[in-house]
Amino acid sequence: MTGEEPFDQSFWADIATKLPSLLNDREGVEQLVDRFVQQYLPVLLRSRTKDASDHAWLAFWSYLVAPATRRKPFGLSHRTADDLIAEFQRVLDSYAQPPGPT
Repeated sequence: MTGEEPFDQSFWADIATKLPSLLNDREGVEQLVDRFVQQYLPVLLRSRTKDASDHAWLAFWSYLVAPATRRKPFGLSHRTADDLIAEFQRVLDSYAQPPGPT
């Protein structure tokens, strides 16, 4: 991931659509990625402590598992939300790691 990619919504959408429950839910993916990039990602990138980061991830998880409504066209199972967050965390962790020697 380059410096510009963290806020590239298509980057996160590609990850989210790999989950079977989101594969055919374009509207849901667009909304969850938009919410992640606009609201949760900036907080995660600014987090200086594990507690702050954990708090942001828990808030995002709560958003993901909340039931679908008129304004939120999806509601993920706890397992699917866990899987999505694990993948997002893996990508962010690799982004935060300094590049190795070349």
